[in-house]
Amino acid sequence: MAKNVLETPSVGPEQIENLFEDAYLGLRKFYLLYFTLKYNMYEYLSKPKTFEEVAVWFEEQGFKPNNNLLESILDALVQLGLVNSYNRSYNDDKIYYETAEVANIYLNPKSEFSGIDTVSPYLLYKNRAKRWTKLDDALKEKKLEVKEKSFFTDLVKITVLDCRAGKLKYTLDYLSQFEEVKNAKSILDVAGGHGLYGIALSYLNENSKCKIYELPHVCEETKKYIEEYGSDRVSALPGDYFKNDFVETLDDSNPEGYDLIFTSNSPGCKTTEIIDKICEATALNGLIINKQIFTEGIGDKYNVKKSLENIDWNMFSFSGFEKSRINNTFKYDLTLDGYLSYMEEKGFEILDIYSLEERKSVKNQPSYICNPKIMTNKMGSYIVVAKKIKQ
Repeated sequence: MAKNVLETPSVGPEQIENLFEDAYLGLRKFYLLYFTLKYNMYEYLSKPKTFEEVAVWFEEQGFKPNNNLLESILDALVQLGLVNSYNRSYNDDKIYYETAEVANIYLNPKSEFSGIDTVSPYLLYKNRAKRWTKLDDALKEKKLEVKEKSFFTDLVKITVLDCRAGKLKYTLDYLSQFEEVKNAKSILDVAGGHGLYGIALSYLNENSKCKIYELPHVCEETKKYIEEYGSDRVSALPGDYFKNDFVETLDDSNPEGYDLIFTSNSPGCKTTEIIDKICEATALNGLIINKQIFTEGIGDKYNVKKSLENIDWNMFSFSGFEKSRINNTFKYDLTLDGYLSYMEEKGFEILDIYSLEERKSVKNQPSYICNPKIMTNKMGSYIVVAKKIKQ
């Protein structure tokens, strides 16, 4: 019996078509950005250039003449808001191309806010993209083992850009409302990486001293940022918090403990093992400030992103740390609610729970319990401020 040509499926193909279209759109954006960064187009276009000038430059890079392709590339960059195009006068038919302000700040290697000349976010995504092209290998073979030394050193350089772009100042503006923060004389920045948070906290009190605690090989990077932004009141302190205790870092100036211990996005600082060490090294009435990612706080609208991030996280392993299945978490990490209750058990009062993405305190609101249906968080970033009220 012949098939009925008018018979249609019970569900239309739009969902699948849109899924592939969105995926391919993202893929094209990624590789266009990769190409423009690889050939420093934003630096080249930092001063206005005509299409003819760009075409000459294009050939100088070793490409065959292809004006249609080049014009399409420039048009796409204009549509993405990375390049501006304009006529200089009403009587001039020539179109000039120039790097847009946002690209000049963050994508031009000559800018102090760009990390393109060392390690930048695009390199991070480039490496991740390579892993995705070999997803079948990750499923068939042993997961790629990443050396902690290179991973955390590169991470320091990558996160500097994020800090300097505004997150650091915004965090400090929030923390400066606490008198205990402004009056802190002894500060420990745990897993401080670049050390910019510890350096910035030291700005609030000219009588303070701050130690940036990091893995020995990472401290070499930390010292560079201390030299650039810090003072003789800030120092790098090598150590491994899984092997060493923070009380060992106390000296005659603060034998009873630190007035302020700060940490930012270090998954290990969500484990009871490290929390115990941090609490032990905190002075009575001192503060522990944990700027942390709690992924259960990510809103439902970001569930797809969350699932894909989990795949990213599980494509590789560390030689020295055991990770959990959830992105950016290690084995035995506490949830936000678990962290809050554990801190109270340790004799701390929770002064505030601040959502970085919602830009407000959620301590007295239902959202602090991480109900994804009412959350707007994309990353699940919180700052928990706790005060030691019992020994």
